[in-house]
Amino acid sequence: MRAHYDGKNIVLDEPARLKPNTKVHVVVPEEEGETATALIESCARLSEPAFRTVWDNPLDADYDRL
Repeated sequence: MRAHYDGKNIVLDEPARLKPNTKVHVVVPEEEGETATALIESCARLSEPAFRTVWDNPLDADYDRL
């Protein structure tokens, strides 16, 4: 979710369906560019095992031959 800091509070830039008092984690890159890119790449790498589990199954084996 994208958000911005208005000088006092962190404000979401889009509506969110969150219950009151929902815990969230806020990640603030030190600077735009390389740091943000590194964060995105790290998150993508962390998701690889989950994708592998979902995609590596006999039902999807036909797609391996395309």
